Amino acid sequence: MLQAQALDNRLVATTGDDVLVDRIVPGAPLVIAFGFVSWTTRPAFDFYGRLRKLEQASGQPLNKILVRDSGNAWYHRRIAGLGNHVDETAQALRDLVRRIAPSTITTLGQSMGGYAAVMYGLLLDAQQIVAFGPLSFLDVRQARLYHELRWLPVMESLAQDPPASGYYDLAALCRARATEDTQMHLVFGTRPDVARPDAANPGAGAGESVNLDAMHAQRLAAFGRCTLHPYPQSGHAVVQHLIDTKRINGLLAECILGLALAPEPMPEIGAAWQDWVAENLRLGCAGEQLVAVLQQHGFSLASSMAAVDAARAKAI
Repeated sequence: MLQAQALDNRLVATTGDDVLVDRIVPGAPLVIAFGFVSWTTRPAFDFYGRLRKLEQASGQPLNKILVRDSGNAWYHRRIAGLGNHVDETAQALRDLVRRIAPSTITTLGQSMGGYAAVMYGLLLDAQQIVAFGPLSFLDVRQARLYHELRWLPVMESLAQDPPASGYYDLAALCRARATEDTQMHLVFGTRPDVARPDAANPGAGAGESVNLDAMHAQRLAAFGRCTLHPYPQSGHAVVQHLIDTKRINGLLAECILGLALAPEPMPEIGAAWQDWVAENLRLGCAGEQLVAVLQQHGFSLASSMAAVDAARAKAI
């Protein structure tokens, strides 16, 4: 049986386990956070530090379960300490939830962890699901139909050697499991970052530019209670974008606890960035492009425009 323990940053970073249960706070909300994929090292646990910051900023203690998929199988195969396939893992999580007896359950994750947050959130009847850039399917046929080839080898592996249980279309799972008690938050970038082939002439090369995360979000939004949080200046790495623009803590507070935190101050544009603006203007880059890049790195629209205007003035 898994034992709760007082987690700290070092333990979370160095443990060999695939699931960690933080100390139990009777009656407090529970957040189950799922880690994202890593092909070169063992996947890390995710959101622990952010949840600690949320506790400090809100004054609300949280129960925490941290889960990762060391096999990078989108949480369909063995999760050491929980189960060998989805239904076993879901049952083990239900048992943990019963022991903790929280006031509410939130599932949380980005990318691969976002898929798990939606899948297990529905299976556990969570009150909140917060998913950053999740896929909506792991089905090879649908992947080819939508030109979703980013993680096609994972889908092919699951199809060739399917585990004892699996959920490969989250839209279908929403139809079967979504209830009025579950609120889903889908957070995603909408900046075009994938070239879709020309359907009329596939051999002609790239057609329209698309953002596949937005497509997945729209598929999931058709079912249940779903709030979309699109960010036009971000691609798939929307969590990093929100960290850079100092919006991640406020969004987590809103989605998990329904709280509005005071906005964090935006970063200042330092000398290195000012020199970068001046150099790129000298090379002929459009000011609008430089403003967009500065905003992508977390600077406000007003300060980005001011930096470009100041560089232009100095160049005269």
